[in-house]
Amino acid sequence: MSHDHSARIRELFEKIQHNTATAEELRQFIALTEEADQQQLLPSQEWEQAAPQPLPTQLEQRLIRKAAPKKPLLRRLLPYAAAAAVVTAALIQVFRPAQTAPETWATAYANDGEIKKVMLPDSSMVTLNARSGIRYNTSAENRTVHLEGQAFFDVRADQQRPFIVCSGELSTQVLGTSFDVKAYANEKPQVAVLTGKVKVADQHGHNIVLAQGDQAQYNTGATAFNRFRADTAQMSSWQQGIINMNNKTLQEVSAELERWYSVRIVLETPGIGAHVLSGTQVNASLASTLESVCFIFNLQYSQDGTMVRIRKK
Repeated sequence: MSHDHSARIRELFEKIQHNTATAEELRQFIALTEEADQQQLLPSQEWEQAAPQPLPTQLEQRLIRKAAPKKPLLRRLLPYAAAAAVVTAALIQVFRPAQTAPETWATAYANDGEIKKVMLPDSSMVTLNARSGIRYNTSAENRTVHLEGQAFFDVRADQQRPFIVCSGELSTQVLGTSFDVKAYANEKPQVAVLTGKVKVADQHGHNIVLAQGDQAQYNTGATAFNRFRADTAQMSSWQQGIINMNNKTLQEVSAELERWYSVRIVLETPGIGAHVLSGTQVNASLASTLESVCFIFNLQYSQDGTMVRIRKK
């Protein structure tokens, strides 16, 4: 080995001794000493003076096997046990996996007939509709929220940390905007944007970008998105306790009434669920709402506790 190589070994050893060696320099040190004769390595007294307290034998052997499987450096340096401790300690500092604190999650839920507002750790606001819940990370660094049901999100802008809403098969990613996500079981998922822009993706690689005033409904069976203009009135009405029935079928309205009044509605006559309604109900009782719906389509209803049955007259 040349004088330059011997000098480089000494230089790298001093960096290891002072804990300033990079991972690449440690690899270079191992490679150079593999090629060196014992006479060209540092004198044993220098290793001994620099060595820290030896590490436990089992840990040292594991590091030796991982760091140099072909022809371990430390095995060749057995006469220099202190040197092994120096290199092993350096390897531990460089290659030790980063220690991360365990993630903690919180939940929030709106019961039947309830609207609940939740402030997230990053100061974004979430408004939960009835029978809806979210699970979110308690750290402001992780802006991922899991949703079941329906919620309106007013997201604080942060270009470095995207805000992601996971709802069933869809994930909606934004940087800073306000939008509505509806993901109730047995209903088609949909996303509507009030301000800003969002990207919605499914689990099959399909995605769609929605701008202000856009709305998309996801067809699970066809794994496809349908885009149309959002009804901003409907987007905000439920947050004010208003039941907006415009352009909704009786089947859809019945599902909303179930969540709002905590009842079970059965449409007994085939086909009546397809009737399309219009109008709104503001702070109305269940009886008043049902009477209005039945009057329009010449229907009748009966109620037994929490069970409501609707049929043709």
